[in-house]
Amino acid sequence: MPKNPIKSGDLKQIIADLEKEAKENPNSVVAHHRLALAYWRANRLDDAITSFQKALDIDSTSFEVRVNLGTLFCQMGRLEDGIRENKEALKAHPGSAEAMANIGSAYMQLGKWEDAADYFEQALEIKPEMVPALINLSSVLLELDRLEEAVSLAEKAVSLSPRFGLARNNLAVACFYTGAYDRAKDEMQKAKELGYPVHPEFEKQVNEKVTN
Repeated sequence: MPKNPIKSGDLKQIIADLEKEAKENPNSVVAHHRLALAYWRANRLDDAITSFQKALDIDSTSFEVRVNLGTLFCQMGRLEDGIRENKEALKAHPGSAEAMANIGSAYMQLGKWEDAADYFEQALEIKPEMVPALINLSSVLLELDRLEEAVSLAEKAVSLSPRFGLARNNLAVACFYTGAYDRAKDEMQKAKELGYPVHPEFEKQVNEKVTN
């Protein structure tokens, strides 16, 4: 979803009004950015990209526009484009944990685990309580066979958001791979109670290990 989405009113009318505003103010970054967000909300993604790019043509250093465009690209599966835009955003704001985490997520989806870990770790140095980054880094560290670190990060995510089902599930997975099967089952059950859709195959593997 767009950052700071439009919250009320008829979306078609809002878009029409914003199109008029952008036409009347062709050199306004804000006008094109607001129109891009409205298009995004309406799932008019190509139009959203065009408006984001018009905003960047006016001011290529706009951090918020870059991050939003990068997020949209990642949502569309255009991961390399998303990485590029977030890296450009970091040139304007080198300390942005959000942009770093976005890059980490894209590298994670590409299976570039070392790169993903590097960006998530940088994000967490700035915002150590960023729960999504903790969860994602924990998953990445499992792929890198850094198991104890993965458990520690998953535990921190759960301590910060104990009712977040994904955090509970992630801790269950980390515990499973370290051989803590009883704890893995306990966390898995908590994730299910919170409504998280635990993968049936994972549940089967956990139950088999506990039984055996």
